[in-house]
Amino acid sequence: MNEKSKIVILGCSGAGALAAMMLKQKQSFLDVTVLREEDEQGLLTRCATPYICCGDVLVEPSYKDDSMFTGAGIRIVNSAAKSIDRKNKSVHSADRQEFRYDKLLLATGAEPIIPPIDGANLDGVFTLRKSSDAFRILNRMNMQRIKKCVLIGAGAIGVEIAYLTAKKGVRMVLVEMLEHVLPGAFDADMSKGLEDYMVDHKVDLKCNTKVRKINGHDVVEGVTFSSGEEVEAEMVIISAGIRPRVEIAREAGLEIGKLGLKVNKYLQTSDPDIYAAGDLIQYENYVTGRPGLGQLRPNAVIGGRIVAKNIIGRKIEYPAFVNGFATKFFDKSMAGTGLTEEAARKEGINTLSIVKSSADQHSMMIGKKPYTVKLVFNKENKRLIGGQIISDSRTMIKNIDTLTVAIRSDWTAEKLATLRCAGQPELSPDPGKEPIALAAEEADSQLRD
Repeated sequence: MNEKSKIVILGCSGAGALAAMMLKQKQSFLDVTVLREEDEQGLLTRCATPYICCGDVLVEPSYKDDSMFTGAGIRIVNSAAKSIDRKNKSVHSADRQEFRYDKLLLATGAEPIIPPIDGANLDGVFTLRKSSDAFRILNRMNMQRIKKCVLIGAGAIGVEIAYLTAKKGVRMVLVEMLEHVLPGAFDADMSKGLEDYMVDHKVDLKCNTKVRKINGHDVVEGVTFSSGEEVEAEMVIISAGIRPRVEIAREAGLEIGKLGLKVNKYLQTSDPDIYAAGDLIQYENYVTGRPGLGQLRPNAVIGGRIVAKNIIGRKIEYPAFVNGFATKFFDKSMAGTGLTEEAARKEGINTLSIVKSSADQHSMMIGKKPYTVKLVFNKENKRLIGGQIISDSRTMIKNIDTLTVAIRSDWTAEKLATLRCAGQPELSPDPGKEPIALAAEEADSQLRD
């Protein structure tokens, strides 16, 4: 790259914003332009939106204004990109501007999936993706003094919204079409205790259930389920997943896969001058080797940084997806990484799973809290391929990162059984009762039989 090089970035969230900042940090002379939606301002972490919409977090601490970009010499354009002219290497925006590029980054993200439900367009039905969505939900809850809400989807964001709204005294009905909560990250045996805990905290949980219709004339009045049951509701929040926004890439003739935009190991699309990162790409899953999605902020952040460095001449490979995540429900902290036992079996992997429980502190400590781990191993090569943790202690969540590193390092049960964790009575499990090592020890014994 030289002083005349122009970099254009479409999208200003995890991947786009981090790529723009990294480019300027590495080569401040670069001409960097970011195009984003007309109503976007600054940078707001999407992880904060459930907390903002329920009034638990103020916007200011979660928000970085545009000065972080303008101060770095990055041009921000509040007009969405409408088309890409690959032949002339230019982008055309909604307000009919043209932006020439030498390298282009697509970071257009994803959009909420809205199931084909009658009444989904009624006043009082919301999705939660952008800061503006969070503000609308918060205003509705405050202005209408909402007391009855139906939430569709019990993934990580759905569980967080259910927790935060129930905490405010809202009667929350949580609907999940699959058999248990957190279906993509937890197995049923780990979800069961969590589901009981959710019910104990006044969440009306309906798994293996679909919403047939959202009732009302102009405004939401209730919901009808697949069972025929009806409940009253003043608000409905749809958290049924997201789909990659690949339309502009498709129209530009870039190669699209079954799940998202295709990229190579350097995050280049089928056009080597066009990169992509974040929620819109499909990429290799570390365990299966098959294309997968990694629609989590850490994946986008790392992707943005790698694209920036590769644009300026590095050759850094983007790591395959492991997809470690964490979420919370009242005093329960949950985390998962890699494949669940159920997902592994669907991939044809012969598995061995071990569950161990312990406490987050040494056994003599009065305030110790329960901690349960599930490890999933591939029986053929004895490697760790997945992990799940539920604990009443938030400090245990970082242990999921240990399991993520173990998966990426191809650790076997035997190697994981020798895991040495720092030990301190108030800060860690008793070294003799460290559940990850104990679970790995048992797995190693069984795998040798």
